[in-house]
Amino acid sequence: MSTPMDTNDGEPIVSNADRNRLAQEESLSEFSKLDSIMEPTTAAFVDQYLEAGGVPLNVMNLLVQSYEGLAAMANTVDRDIRNAYNSTNQAALLEPISRKIVESFDAVKADEEFSNTQQLPVYILDMIPHQVWRKTIYRLSERYPKSEMLGAALQKVADEGFQAELTSLNSASLHTHVFYSLLVECIENVAPATDETLNERISELISTVCRSEQAYFMAQYVLVHARQKLGPQAIGLRRIEEELERHMLDKYDRPQLAVHMRLLLDGCAVGGDDAVANALVSIIQNSYAAPGDVTALYRHYHDALAAGQPTSSAYMLRSERIMMLLVEQMFGHLWESTVEDTRMALVDKYIWLLAYATLSVDDQSDTVDQAQLEQLIAQMKDVRQLPVRPIQTTLNQVIRKVIEWVRVPILARVVLMWVRDIISYDNFTYYDTYFKSCEVPVPLLLLEEIAFCQPLLKPLVFDAYRESFESKIPGFAADRQIRLQKVVINRIAVLVQLDYALPVLHYFDLQAESIDQSVLAYFIFRTLAQFEPPYPEEFYQPMLQLIERTVGGIKTMKEKELVVVIAFLGCIDDPRAERLCELLPKESAQPLSPSVR
Repeated sequence: MSTPMDTNDGEPIVSNADRNRLAQEESLSEFSKLDSIMEPTTAAFVDQYLEAGGVPLNVMNLLVQSYEGLAAMANTVDRDIRNAYNSTNQAALLEPISRKIVESFDAVKADEEFSNTQQLPVYILDMIPHQVWRKTIYRLSERYPKSEMLGAALQKVADEGFQAELTSLNSASLHTHVFYSLLVECIENVAPATDETLNERISELISTVCRSEQAYFMAQYVLVHARQKLGPQAIGLRRIEEELERHMLDKYDRPQLAVHMRLLLDGCAVGGDDAVANALVSIIQNSYAAPGDVTALYRHYHDALAAGQPTSSAYMLRSERIMMLLVEQMFGHLWESTVEDTRMALVDKYIWLLAYATLSVDDQSDTVDQAQLEQLIAQMKDVRQLPVRPIQTTLNQVIRKVIEWVRVPILARVVLMWVRDIISYDNFTYYDTYFKSCEVPVPLLLLEEIAFCQPLLKPLVFDAYRESFESKIPGFAADRQIRLQKVVINRIAVLVQLDYALPVLHYFDLQAESIDQSVLAYFIFRTLAQFEPPYPEEFYQPMLQLIERTVGGIKTMKEKELVVVIAFLGCIDDPRAERLCELLPKESAQPLSPSVR
């Protein structure tokens, strides 16, 4: 809609008579437009028309003649639709309107107006507070990703606090000022995450940056640049880089993109004569460390280390995708997942690369201590000699050495895979052979030691515990199966004590329907018995939910176990805790500690 005529420094642009005539014509033209009486500028045009000497009756006639009542009709249709479906939701009407706006929007004209005024149109500002119309803006930005006005609209949306809604937009990454504000907020959200909450917190960052090549590269560039500036303090940023890379490789099936961008950021030439870059790309794309690729990498890093010369970054060599391929090919014979290459010359090169990658934590070859490197190589060669699925007496003979090895992260990972195979081989035959009553199987104790020594492996240790907990062993009576589950729960409870509570609670909550109530009640008791108040909300909320689902099993607890649960409930300032206390047997309750508020 136009606005009334302007003046130039208070002086008429034309003669008064001509000016009045032009003003009347402009105003009458506006009054003749469809439903002009509904336009917010109509009052200003009425004033302009009358001041120019216009006849008031003409205003009334034109406003009446141009009135179709589209807004009123739309409200009537909306009301009728909602009454017909007995609903208060306006989506049935708003959705078609939103689509019509997108279809008829003129991005070129909008950009021209924005370029002239450098201000967002009033209608955009009016749309931003309402979610349904923000979605319309998002649709427009996806349809016209290069629109300058819509880019400014997205920035305004972000400034108003709706950044989370922009993370799913491909177009957001095309507007640098919008993308960087989203990136910073996502990283700030991930920064305080612990190992157990990282996956949940990083999901928003992943959805923001892993949707397009441009967004992914910009995010990784920012992270790498920040890490280089911060130095040793940037270990958290390194973890974020790795998680983004892993998702781009695994979830989006785009290995070339992630690998090539990482090599470029590390200063390697891609697609040229760089032997290191070509070998790394080949290994990742083929999911196999071919002897030729390994030899090329060995020559580069080994010769540079021996000569004390600078070398290419070892970041990609240390990536889990490459490291685990080397581990599978060198140690896979311990769990029969691969065929062992018996050529010792090649084995030495594979093991040297693994050891070098493990120790080169600062991307610098001169930071690798030669004595440590030789010691780790010797340990890796010893680990290769572990017995495959040993009987108990043989396992006991190697326990001392295994406990030493799990102090080293890469060896702990190998031992973990070896232990999982011992337990799960042939439908958990190990338990059928060695578990009789309530003794703790040695492999479970080894898993506990790994979780204690290597905190980053706690998720994998929990996966191994879950396999045992969910196992259905042929020939096991129901009571023997439950005893085994309780033994596993005792080990899981130790994992909870090692700051891995939330994933464990989440798992038992999801599986509550399929777990025996007495077993679930035992988990609750065993977990609560090792903690004291005050309890953080992120712990007691899922625990309350689990107790709600297990009231029947808790009622059958032994008295000493029931007291632990009641004491926990008495320390929680939550109506649910009070209600649960009322459901539990009163005669078993002991005096409770004062509530922690």
